[in-house]
Amino acid sequence: MTSTYDFIIVGGGTAGLVVANRLTENPKIQVLVFEAGKNHADDPRVKTPALYSTLFGTEAHWGFETSPQPNLENRKINISPGRALGGSSAVNAEVFVPPSKTIIDAWVRLGNLGWDWNIMKPYYAKMHSVQKVTPEMSERMGIGLGEGCECSGPIQTSYSPNYGGPVPQPWNKTFENAGYKMTGDPFHGSGSGAFQMLASIDPVTHERSYAVTAYYAPIAARKNLHVLTECTVENITFKKEGSDYEATGIQFIQDGQAITANASREVILAAGTLQSPKILELSGIGDSKLLNSLGIEVLVDNPHVGENLQDHIWCGIGFEAKDDIPTLDALKRQEPDAMAAAMAEYASTKTGPLASLGLSSFAYLPLLHTAGQATLKELLDGKIGQSSSSNHPASQDYYDIARSILEDNNDASIAMLSAATQIAGARDYSLGNVLGKFISIVLLLSNPLSRGSVHITSASVNDAPSIDPRYLSHALDLEIYARHMQYLEELVTTEPFASALIKPNGRMTSLKSCKDDLEAAKEHIRRNATSMWHPTSTCAMLPKDQGGVVDERLRVYGTKKLRIVDASVMPLIPRANIQSSVYAVAERAADLIKEDYWACYYGSN
Repeated sequence: MTSTYDFIIVGGGTAGLVVANRLTENPKIQVLVFEAGKNHADDPRVKTPALYSTLFGTEAHWGFETSPQPNLENRKINISPGRALGGSSAVNAEVFVPPSKTIIDAWVRLGNLGWDWNIMKPYYAKMHSVQKVTPEMSERMGIGLGEGCECSGPIQTSYSPNYGGPVPQPWNKTFENAGYKMTGDPFHGSGSGAFQMLASIDPVTHERSYAVTAYYAPIAARKNLHVLTECTVENITFKKEGSDYEATGIQFIQDGQAITANASREVILAAGTLQSPKILELSGIGDSKLLNSLGIEVLVDNPHVGENLQDHIWCGIGFEAKDDIPTLDALKRQEPDAMAAAMAEYASTKTGPLASLGLSSFAYLPLLHTAGQATLKELLDGKIGQSSSSNHPASQDYYDIARSILEDNNDASIAMLSAATQIAGARDYSLGNVLGKFISIVLLLSNPLSRGSVHITSASVNDAPSIDPRYLSHALDLEIYARHMQYLEELVTTEPFASALIKPNGRMTSLKSCKDDLEAAKEHIRRNATSMWHPTSTCAMLPKDQGGVVDERLRVYGTKKLRIVDASVMPLIPRANIQSSVYAVAERAADLIKEDYWACYYGSN
């Protein structure tokens, strides 16, 4: 490696590799990428779709824990981004679902011109391709033959290879009967309804499609692209430039040695929601009180760095399935015969249960529980709705956006997904060893109002940050979530879902029924809810006086030649899995950078 590059990208993850790919399209532009983890591209646990859970607790994850969460029975919650080339896209569950037009347009409502749905929609199309729907898939999964966006991007996505198992047909019909079957392509920003989701699984190779296979491997031989793995970035280096600080490079550790690399154009921070604010603070950008207490020289005093942490929590209930329904419970229990058969089938034909993530049926829904609807206005107008758990400058705007979504029966406040196996939650994971067959339904709280933080605890890069999501600290979150949880028991008694899948009077993985007991629903959530590992917004793209860390071009306030490109800049969390939005944001960011260096990319070089 040389000592100076045009661009240095800190983080070779989901976003970082997208930006590296796009910036090196000009062969004269030299780009250096730093990644703390290894390249696991040849690891079968990364490549095989259903083996993602076998990576938990390994070196491919950061393995962070939150501080004890008072509203989740003081449990410490595991929240573990990917520590590998490709970042979380290398280790996630491959769920690939769209955001909503409402949420993306809210980014503009919060003060970010140039980030509305009409501008972002082409970037969602640009980053992925969709498997062609066959007549048989259409019949079995309820997917229209004409569905699918006009897209031909690097990330390959597909529908479940076994047509989603036993769930899709009754799932779709049940919601259709209730008036909530999504029509058309969900990536067109549709508001609510049930649909069959995509997964970031290549329909040809039947392997994970992620930032490495899609954005890095095809261009790895470019002579102007340099990727260093297993490197720890200590901080960003600066020089004073007028009233601002100009980024000049980074200091990193490789093989125990401290080395400096210089950037002639920009440093791009793409270390993720939990690491980007850490690197900013270690570099002297953050709350002056915190930095002074740790002996770090303050360059830019911005108390919003590391604040505004948003995350999805999930919790579910498993319902005992009819005896003739095929499920994945034997694999969940890791029964030797079932595991051996599945591994042999995948090794020989790339088919079977290991070829998919085990999920396909999805829904974005408003509050459907009858009692919940009746009390929604009362909740919103009362003390619970008006209370705030955060002193963030944009708290009122966030509340107004959430309220408008809750009050719109054509929008969604919950994401619901179904799996043909037993899933309950954090405390009841032991139920995965219970004999029998289950159909589980998991709820993800789409628009949480609770806000947390992530901050350094010392001046050492080797110390993990303090992560406090403050789950359910806004009282409205639990009230809305619990009423959605109550609806699950109503759903599984609705036709045709009930007669097609569920054993009459069968067992539940919830400790007791909560259909008619709101407090029981809350208890189940407090006991079992855990992170879906979707942290966002700790370096939010907002006006500075509204809690911003970066502007609408992702430039860090108070600095020059420093941007952030990852989920930390999202001002408002997407309504479900964030993978597709991270790719889209990175594609948009690459274009913004190219615009700012117009002569390099569009003029004479």
